[in-house]
Amino acid sequence: MTTASVERKIKVPPGKAWSLLSDFTGSPSPAFPVIIHEKGDQKYNGVGTIRTIKLGIFSVMERLEAVEPHRSYMYCILSGSPVKQYLGKFEFSEENGSTVIHWHADFKPKFPLIGWIIAIVTRKMVHKILDQIEADHLPSIRGRVPGHSRS
Repeated sequence: MTTASVERKIKVPPGKAWSLLSDFTGSPSPAFPVIIHEKGDQKYNGVGTIRTIKLGIFSVMERLEAVEPHRSYMYCILSGSPVKQYLGKFEFSEENGSTVIHWHADFKPKFPLIGWIIAIVTRKMVHKILDQIEADHLPSIRGRVPGHSRS
């Protein structure tokens, strides 16, 4: 098994980060289109949802495996990647109004000796998604005046 992980703080409130990243029927950003193949059980936060998400030149089919609302979710990759037995997890925590995201994945490469390359590429993809979420959210952060709410 190969392991990859990222821990990063983004300047997005935890509730917003959770809603963007954990909604398997939507996209975390307009930059990453999503196609839904099968909707999961809404009684269990969409567990079982199968989607394809386009990440640049890659299109990956994923299934939502488990959800702990506002804390974490787990997913697996079904196709579109040179890995098998992939299980990823995003965990969320709050720090001074920002969100700390810990992503972790375990997988077996389909071909020998390429696990480390896949780990690097996958970490870069996670950073790209988080960069885009932060960039999409920045205009609303910049527009706020401390201590004042918008009308």
